[in-house]
Amino acid sequence: MFRIGGSAGTGITSGLDQPQKMANGGRIGYQQGTMPSFQATGLPGFLTNFGLNLLATPPQGNIFQTAAVAARDPFNRLQASQAAAASTAEDRAFKEKLLERQIESDKEIAAMKQKDSFFAAQTPEEQFRERAKIYSESSIPVIRNNATDLANFEVENRGENYVQLNFEYDNKSRKFEPNFNSVPEGALTYDPGKGVAYRMTRRDDGILVPIPLNPFTLEPLENIDGSES
Repeated sequence: MFRIGGSAGTGITSGLDQPQKMANGGRIGYQQGTMPSFQATGLPGFLTNFGLNLLATPPQGNIFQTAAVAARDPFNRLQASQAAAASTAEDRAFKEKLLERQIESDKEIAAMKQKDSFFAAQTPEEQFRERAKIYSESSIPVIRNNATDLANFEVENRGENYVQLNFEYDNKSRKFEPNFNSVPEGALTYDPGKGVAYRMTRRDDGILVPIPLNPFTLEPLENIDGSES
């Protein structure tokens, strides 16, 4: 199959004319660190790297000790890759859950706004009962836990230019936080979590900001007790 003759060290026999390093105990093996390193991951990568390291590792007393030394680095890489994969999966699951909460919140807010025309035809007492019932079933904790206060404020101020405050899930605080961006200039809104009303007011520099108000008198908060809050 192969032509007999010729010198070793060329072609397919390249490197065979060089003496190999004698390992401890007289076993002929490869010099440690001379085997190629593959960057495979997971269990296949561990087995590949372990096999290569085993060939390149000098005997360490017995086969079990040698295998332990050869497996050390591949096992560390396996653990690192598994930890990275778990972290990615956890992050993806959290983002999916966050998106589900945001979609659910948007649907609830849209449904509440659609009922405004229905509430307009009711008496204040009926409006309060209906709104309190809806808010008590909300998936947004700040609305659900303060359903009565929110319903009462809206009914009491139904003659105002009132706009319901949106709450969006914040990734950092992992809570639903108020978002005033949808409240126009001059409109009244209410944060049931803080029990504070707000009037959207444009400052001298042109920036629109929510001014905190007493929820009962709708006066600026600093005028409640004569001092600034």
